[in-house]
Amino acid sequence: MDTGGYVPRRIMTEHTYDVGADTLWACCISYKCLAETMASLMSYDGFPEGNLETGQSIEVQVTHFGFMPPMPWWIEVLERDDQRHVLKTSERGGAMKSYLHTMTIQELAPDRSLLIDEVEFDAGWLSWPMQAWIRHIYKTRDKPRRRLLGLTEQTEP
Repeated sequence: MDTGGYVPRRIMTEHTYDVGADTLWACCISYKCLAETMASLMSYDGFPEGNLETGQSIEVQVTHFGFMPPMPWWIEVLERDDQRHVLKTSERGGAMKSYLHTMTIQELAPDRSLLIDEVEFDAGWLSWPMQAWIRHIYKTRDKPRRRLLGLTEQTEP
């Protein structure tokens, strides 16, 4: 990754859900569910139907907050491992020079799972404010994901 003199930043978020790992996984790999969990922050034009699949490379138009001009965002699905519940993507667009996202789901019990999102990114001189924005994005996805899973209360690990 070309950092242009800037050190890539890392963020990690964790959320626990009272559903099995396979149920949570099915929600998290769906383009439709991804769009719904992001709807309060941004909308996407160009998502394919179905699920993220290894080897997919797509360009979508992203509109932030429903009124900002659309901007292109590229997503390449590097890995989707249904057995280990690991999804890795490489993304870029706007100020983001590189954005490597790894999502892992761990089954804690038959009806309890831990979702871990890890992002390593480089946005040059904008990396510091983007760190707060990226953390906000992953925290914001929690509430609509709970709704999609039929859960109402937040649980803690």
